[in-house]
Amino acid sequence: MALGPKVWSRTRVRISELLRHDHPQLRDNKALRAHALVPMADAKLHLPIAVAGYTDFYSSKEHATNVGTMFRDKSNPLLPNWLHIPIGYNGRASTVVVSGTKVKRPRGQLKPPNAKLPSFGPCKRLDFELEMGVVIGQPSPIGEMLSESQAEEMIFGFVLLNDWSARDIQQWEYVPLGPFQAKAFATSISPWVVTREALEPFRVHGPVQDPTPLPYLRQAQPNNYDLELDVGLRTAQMNQAAVSAAPISNTCTGRRCSNWCITLHPAAP
Repeated sequence: MALGPKVWSRTRVRISELLRHDHPQLRDNKALRAHALVPMADAKLHLPIAVAGYTDFYSSKEHATNVGTMFRDKSNPLLPNWLHIPIGYNGRASTVVVSGTKVKRPRGQLKPPNAKLPSFGPCKRLDFELEMGVVIGQPSPIGEMLSESQAEEMIFGFVLLNDWSARDIQQWEYVPLGPFQAKAFATSISPWVVTREALEPFRVHGPVQDPTPLPYLRQAQPNNYDLELDVGLRTAQMNQAAVSAAPISNTCTGRRCSNWCITLHPAAP
C-alpha cells in the first residue's frame, strides 16, 4: 500500500493474470500452487493493515440526522456546519480489530434523563453500525493541501466496518468534545480490502451539494459508489440470522447506516 497507485495497479493485474483459468504458470505448477495457495478451510484471516490512524466521519446526511435525533433536539437534529465542512474526529486506532473478534460489552458512566447523578455499570444500549472504511495507502505531507484528484489517488481501497457504540455512555460523555470511551472499545473491519480500481465500474455521482460548498470542497467528478449492503442478526436463541428487510444502499436512509464513514491510515512497512 505504501508503494503507490502504479504498484497497486500492476500488482492487481499480475495476480488476476496468474489466477486465470487459461494462464499456465500457476495452473500447471503443482509445487507453486501448494506454496502460493492456502485451502479455504485452513485459512486464518487477519487484520489486513497496521492501523496508524483512524478518522471517523459523518459522511451520510441520514446518519448525521439520526444521531442528532438521538442526542439533541429532534426538531433540529442536523447542525448547520455539516452542510459546509467535513465533520469527523480522530482516535481509537489501537482498538481496530478484524471482523469476528469477540467484543466485550463496555462498562462506564450512565445517566438516564430521569437520573440526577450518573452511575457506573455495563452498557444497556450497545449499538452496531454498517459502514465502509476508506483505506489510505499514501502519506499526506503536513501542512500541504490536496486537490480532489490527489486525494483520490491516495485511496488504496475499502473495507466493511462495524463501529461498535455504547450509546447510553456516549450520550452522557460526548458534550462538549465528542465521543470518548463509548466509541473506544472496538471497531471491527473486514479482513479483505476491495481496491478502489475494482469498484470503478460502480462509480456514481453523489447527492447534489446543497448549499454549494466553498470552492476547495466542490466535487467535479463522481465520487460515490452504487453499492447495496445488508445486515443479518442472530441472537443466541435463533437458529439462523434474520436479514434486514431492504438493502442498505449508497443513499441509505436506514437507522444506522453511514457510507464512507471512516478513514484508516495504514502504517508504512
